[in-house]
Amino acid sequence: MHYTRHTCASLLAALDVHPRIAMQILRHSEIAVTMEVYTHVPSADTRRALRKLGKALGGSKQKKEGKEKKGKRKQQKQAEEQAAEEGQQES
Repeated sequence: MHYTRHTCASLLAALDVHPRIAMQILRHSEIAVTMEVYTHVPSADTRRALRKLGKALGGSKQKKEGKEKKGKRKQQKQAEEQAAEEGQQES
């Protein structure tokens, strides 16, 4: 349970949640405890290394699926626009 509190504090900081809000969520009485003891924000180098690790472990699959869905929506929108233009030309 203890490590979960550290993880929560760190995730809230990484998501740019205001420290006072994080303090309230974690039920700390002092902001110094939240920010100095529980919050661990990784450096840019660490985040870059973790992204590489995620890709190596297959994490890019989600991005590919998201791009495929986005591409399908774009194609559908283009088809709808083209159908609307053809309908206007017939009138």
